[in-house]
Amino acid sequence: MSINPIYNENRKNFYKQFNNFFPDFDELEYALYDTMKMPKEQLTEINYASNILWKIFNKVSKQFRKLEPEQLIALGIREEMIPYIGLDYLPQQSVLARFDFICTEDGTIKVLELNGDTPFLIQETFEMNRIICNEFGLHNPNNEKQLVKSLSAALFSSIDYLDVKDKKPVIVITGKEAEEDYEEYCHVQYIKRILPFEIKYVPISELIIYPEATGTIQRGLYTPQMEKIDILYRPAHPLEFLIDDVAADGDRIGLHLLELVKVRELAIINSPSSYVLQNKILLWLIWEKRNEALLFTKEERAAINQYMLPTYISAEPFQKANKAYVKKPIFSREGNTIEIYDCNGSKWTASEYMHYTDNLYIYQEYVEMPTINIQLKDGQHSKKWLIGSFIADNSACGVACRVGAQITDWYSHWLPISII
Repeated sequence: MSINPIYNENRKNFYKQFNNFFPDFDELEYALYDTMKMPKEQLTEINYASNILWKIFNKVSKQFRKLEPEQLIALGIREEMIPYIGLDYLPQQSVLARFDFICTEDGTIKVLELNGDTPFLIQETFEMNRIICNEFGLHNPNNEKQLVKSLSAALFSSIDYLDVKDKKPVIVITGKEAEEDYEEYCHVQYIKRILPFEIKYVPISELIIYPEATGTIQRGLYTPQMEKIDILYRPAHPLEFLIDDVAADGDRIGLHLLELVKVRELAIINSPSSYVLQNKILLWLIWEKRNEALLFTKEERAAINQYMLPTYISAEPFQKANKAYVKKPIFSREGNTIEIYDCNGSKWTASEYMHYTDNLYIYQEYVEMPTINIQLKDGQHSKKWLIGSFIADNSACGVACRVGAQITDWYSHWLPISII
């Protein structure tokens, strides 16, 4: 393993130009100074898979929301969320979502999951990928304008939902402060910067909620300056976190916020319906129904069998067939609480962090991720890689590559993508 001082100096000089980006985290060399050269034909298939699977997930999600409360609870929906999952006032169930795909060594593409509520990798995919492709004179595959169009349409739909056309709406974007989570802060500030609206940034810790009218103060969500907020964009605060938000006195302020949405005192983006899209139980439901002609078109049935992995709510089918499988919670992020079992049913590897053990689990057929050689500060390394494919305005619009270990987690690197 040999150090490349020229690479290290070039990387340092390139990324130091961007004070509003996060190329490194502590000891993690996050953003790489190179690109994955993806053949155009592979991008075309990833886009096709993303588009057809998006239709499938939307279809099943809408049917899922019609289940009886006891069925929803049995399938992992928190009881507190049931009154709100029907709130679907935006043009799409999610204005920005991301599929994660494995592109295997033999050329097949398999979807691992859908991040339907608050996907990360946005600034990397839509801003920094373009900049680094320009740096190397390469073709950028990602479409920032489509992202802006989708988010703008969501803001207009939110205005319609609240019926506040006769006044200038107060639009706020929220997230953690830079000192608390610099990645999230940059992520939020990038979205604020690209949208052609007057949007205020308020740290999530400074939002004030009044679940009921108090004196001269109306029921609603407020800024620290006591401006009543009409639209709240929460690109980094998932609904499964929101419902557990509590005040210092134990008051369920997250549920109060959802109640404001229900009575049209507030609109949030994404709408509460995206909570269902985030639930990995949809992977099992789709697989279970994959051959049903009354639910799926011929093209959709073919896509499920081609691009999805066998997924069950028990490990038994894999254990009987002596096949390796992955155990994952139905709500989890950043490769957290993942376990991989070999064909003998023995645990092979697992996530470093196990924070989602109170969830239901799904069991998905294991597929080996491909490897790639990357340059790091201390030399060349062989790593596993995974493709994220974004959906905005109901169609594929951008790809990102994460490079890391057998389980793609917080310690992964971001590798820009160019098209050849």
